[in-house]
Amino acid sequence: MVKTSEIPFPQALTDEIHSQSAHKSFLGREFLTWLWYFTENDEGRFEFELNSGAMTNAHIWLDDRIVLTSKTGRSHEHIIKGGVPSTSDEAAISLRSGKAVKEIKVGLDIDGKGVFFATLGGDELAPKGLKLPDPQDTSDQTVLEQRLEYVSVFTVALDALFGRFMDERTGKLWDTTSIKSIRNWIQTRNHDTTTIH
Repeated sequence: MVKTSEIPFPQALTDEIHSQSAHKSFLGREFLTWLWYFTENDEGRFEFELNSGAMTNAHIWLDDRIVLTSKTGRSHEHIIKGGVPSTSDEAAISLRSGKAVKEIKVGLDIDGKGVFFATLGGDELAPKGLKLPDPQDTSDQTVLEQRLEYVSVFTVALDALFGRFMDERTGKLWDTTSIKSIRNWIQTRNHDTTTIH
């Protein structure tokens, strides 16, 4: 019997990977905050290019779940769900107190494709619980082919939004204009900040 020996994964490399991941996780949370801002200030409407090269219109909105957390990690997560949590007093107060958006559930209506739902986490930005539109009655594609196409379309739309965010985030106006607009949006949301139910 031949003995095989496992090569241990160097602890230093593990620590470095964890450290790099932790240092970059702020970007995902910034994206989710920007996405929330985008849905309320630009009404979440955007245009993007499909894999076929054709342009299409889409509309994204926050659905029924938001998770906010302290940037320092010293307090518990604040989970707001049901109804329209993005318009709740709890959400407004959490943003004003400096909590970061850790997770949101979004709805996405893409012209000619239908309505998608997914949960986006700020740490990994990988969609979870992706709900696809019902397959269309067509003889050109099987149901599986349509579902694979829908996953691809959703991914392309999400990439387009992230690209738009990154263009803004790395642009010259981020520090002077964009961040000021987002901070103003956070501070002037029309909610009573004296009570939480």
